[in-house]
Amino acid sequence: MVFQFFKGGESTIDVVEATLVQMVLDGRDVYETAMDALFGGGKSKETKRELKTTDRGINTAQRDVRRDLMIHASVSDTVDLPLVLAYMSTVKDAERIGDYSKNFYDLVKYGADFEHAPDRDFLAAYRDRVSTLLADAADTFRERNEDRARELIAKADGFLDEYDEQIKLQYRSDGTAADAVSRALYFRFLKRITAHVMNFLTSLVLPVDRLDYYDETKDDRE
Repeated sequence: MVFQFFKGGESTIDVVEATLVQMVLDGRDVYETAMDALFGGGKSKETKRELKTTDRGINTAQRDVRRDLMIHASVSDTVDLPLVLAYMSTVKDAERIGDYSKNFYDLVKYGADFEHAPDRDFLAAYRDRVSTLLADAADTFRERNEDRARELIAKADGFLDEYDEQIKLQYRSDGTAADAVSRALYFRFLKRITAHVMNFLTSLVLPVDRLDYYDETKDDRE
């Protein structure tokens, strides 16, 4: 099992774990802010500033986690190396959630606006369930709930198939090219965020050599 504590170093791990949880929650804030713009808020200097500020905080937290783990591994008498490696990998996934969330604001900058789209409710349903997934993942990691992690991973794995199907449908869309592109990218970004959430949770349930498992397509998974 990956989740074990460093002997004599609980306080460092507590800080690292709390930081990882906060990174996911901050990524969710980026996600919600970008989605608000996409679903009617539109472009604004305030939104752009908020996204950049939160993302910079996530990037700083990533560096803090890696530095803390490196220092701890260097000075601690007893080190659980698989845990160090797991968190070095996990922090990357936490950071990528915010990065992909920013991409929804890019759609707004390119002219996308889902506020009055005929399929708005359909698109919003996917928006909301990924937001819920992010919140649930943060809570599950904080509680180190392995059973809940497995449930969320299985549920999210089903989402990936739906995203792929929606992307394929855009190739046969009767709408405008702009509508097809914006929706294809929308589901592509949702897919990447979902995959990184799944990878984030694997540190609870998979050995270190199998982390990043969900970056692979299902046919390529071992």
